[in-house]
Amino acid sequence: MAHEVMMPKMGESIAEGTVVKWLKAPGDAVQKDENLLLISTDKVEAEIPAPDNGILLDILVTEGETVAVGTVLGHVGKQGDKIVDSSPKQTPTTAQPDPAQQPQEPAPASTVSPSQQPLPAATSAAAPASTPTAAQPQQPSGHGFISPLVRRIATEHRLPEYELAAIAGTGQGGRVTKKDLLAYLQQRPQTPASQPQIPPAAAATPQPSAAVTPAVQLQFDAGKTEKQQPITPMRRAIMDNMIASKQTSAHVTTFFEIDYTAIEAIRNKHKASFRAQEGVSLTYTAFLAAAVSQCLKRHPYINARLQQDKIVFQQEIHVGIAVAIQDPEPGLLVPVIRHADRMNLRGLARSIADLAQRSRTRRIAPDELFGGTFTISNPGSYGGRIVTPIINQPQVAILGVGSIERRPKVVQTAEGEALAISTMGLLSLSFDHRLVDGVTADAFMADLKQTLETYNGEL
Repeated sequence: MAHEVMMPKMGESIAEGTVVKWLKAPGDAVQKDENLLLISTDKVEAEIPAPDNGILLDILVTEGETVAVGTVLGHVGKQGDKIVDSSPKQTPTTAQPDPAQQPQEPAPASTVSPSQQPLPAATSAAAPASTPTAAQPQQPSGHGFISPLVRRIATEHRLPEYELAAIAGTGQGGRVTKKDLLAYLQQRPQTPASQPQIPPAAAATPQPSAAVTPAVQLQFDAGKTEKQQPITPMRRAIMDNMIASKQTSAHVTTFFEIDYTAIEAIRNKHKASFRAQEGVSLTYTAFLAAAVSQCLKRHPYINARLQQDKIVFQQEIHVGIAVAIQDPEPGLLVPVIRHADRMNLRGLARSIADLAQRSRTRRIAPDELFGGTFTISNPGSYGGRIVTPIINQPQVAILGVGSIERRPKVVQTAEGEALAISTMGLLSLSFDHRLVDGVTADAFMADLKQTLETYNGEL
């Protein structure tokens, strides 16, 4: 029997969704979990995967139609499979989108919107301001996302950024795959004269926890000094949710300087073996998520939400991690680590790496973007020292992570004050002053500061 492809339920307040684009046509072969179509609601844009291997048998809801949650959109199965529609019959209504949002020509499949809830901030810090053109196959890797695995191999072989960007990729959207890179390295001279070498001192400098995505490439028409492009559903969702958050919450931000020297010592001791055993990097973000998860247990107002005339205190701790994406356009997703307080550092590091990778490659499931109780945004991985992120509604606080770097610091020794080189960075907490008072926010941040600076937790 054929499998139904349904309009999924994506949050308590979402009753309907619009089919934006079918990525497959009837008769096309599909693999289980391969993306079939792109849908959009007033809060999120998501790609719906195939429920099983087979072919797309039919399309029941066409592009541009809006239908209720639970409506059957199509069927996947084998040729000749019996099709039974078990869902209540829904009457599609043609959506009336803003003309400015509609593309002039077929657009590439987009990614999931930043969150089912109104989006968190740091878009100004984490996402480039310019607007990309549609991704084309076989484009250089500088036009798209470089996976952490490919970037790590490139770094190990001291492959400069300009040379990596020149490799023609065979992956989705022209991305460079591991196979592409290894094939290039095999035929590449070992020490080309033009290859810049990495200074030995660079290894001692704390590195960003996330690879910096390449700048957006934009081509202007001959003789034109401006370029117009329709606003996509994902960008429209970001715009609306940012404004809604600012209009809803009374934003205030407090800043704390953090000494990461103790954490840096743990990272230096274990990062090589951790990479070998777990296959992911031991990043600062994992330590931050671990510390935040424990501190939220002691500060219930930071893990609460406002619901009309009630304060809702939440026992469960679900931490969202903001992830900047580039393909097919700049944006931000916030996948959620559920029950983060129950995980050790290893589990958090694996979860963060997995969610970030699947977000950037558009493999994240819609339900993995919902239900966060607190969000961490890390534009510091791009070099920003201070950030004032926008709260991810209906949460009441969001942590902004500034760049982490080696700096001089006055420390106390047995002989008195001395100047030492420490690993330092700034953290900011944007909070909703309707519920969270300044003393409550600062108490949470003081606890977080102490937890990070004296961190001695197990891996």
